Amino acid sequence: MAEDGKKKYKYDIVADQIIEEIRKGRWKIGDKLPPEGELAAELQVSRVCLREGLKKLNVLGIVKIMQGDGTYVNEVNPAEFMKPLFTLMTVTENNIDEIYDARIFVESGACKLAAENRTENEIKILKGYIENMEEAIGFNDFASYSKYDRKFHELLVAASRNHVLVMISRMFQDIADRYTRQLNSDAKVMAKSMMDHRQLFGAVDDMDGEFASHIMQVHLERSRKSLLNIKSSK
Repeated sequence: MAEDGKKKYKYDIVADQIIEEIRKGRWKIGDKLPPEGELAAELQVSRVCLREGLKKLNVLGIVKIMQGDGTYVNEVNPAEFMKPLFTLMTVTENNIDEIYDARIFVESGACKLAAENRTENEIKILKGYIENMEEAIGFNDFASYSKYDRKFHELLVAASRNHVLVMISRMFQDIADRYTRQLNSDAKVMAKSMMDHRQLFGAVDDMDGEFASHIMQVHLERSRKSLLNIKSSK
């Protein structure tokens, strides 16, 4: 039995053993795992059990199963472990507040660091995203606006040069897409969002970390309020 009282199946144990070997460096990113028969014998399990363990790791994104070729190690990203949980979450008023609280802490801090650490090339790319978003507004292209909105936020976090913040931010992306699409289907909300993005860009361009952090907080608080209004009106 597992420590939390839940039954742990044999294939779970197999998956855990493979993860541990990857963690210890036996197999690195891009490495091909041993043939099925060899690995099953080493772990002292049946091939059926091994396959179930590998399927679990494949779903988590830790390995990639190539039919007819073998199984390869993907980049082991802790965010992948959380992805199934976030995908199953339903957007309710309670977890909207929790999600936005978390985003405010992560992204406002990341913006401050981004303003201090960004490169000129990143500024050029961010400016391009701003232009793409403005063009999308002109054509009432909500899908394109959402696409470049996400790219803008992702690059801001990446420009922080903090891998932990990048990793945590990735955990929100799947569920964030769902509520961002709701927000970006309202022209008035989108126009206010565009104003925030212009100010964010200006602050990061000026290397003003405190102002960038403040604007991100204002932007996410505005988004929270708009989304809760949308949810309550349904």
